[in-house]
Amino acid sequence: MSSNVRPPKDDEEKIKAQIAILQGKAKPLKEVVADLLGEEPEQALVDAVENNLLLAQEQGESVDLSAILKSIQSMSDKWA
Repeated sequence: MSSNVRPPKDDEEKIKAQIAILQGKAKPLKEVVADLLGEEPEQALVDAVENNLLLAQEQGESVDLSAILKSIQSMSDKWA
């Protein structure tokens, strides 16, 4: 599974994504994070990932979920 996330390129791609969601082909963010980590994440981690995704979306950037998770976990380890 790829961990890259980006906004739709155009309206057609956005419509295809919305159709996939309506058809039940989407996965909740918590499930995606769990798949990447190999364990059930805490809600605070899922919220932090969601905030990173929203920021990237606002800026029109693509992101690597694996890199986001590593960054958040690294910061969390330093604060612990």
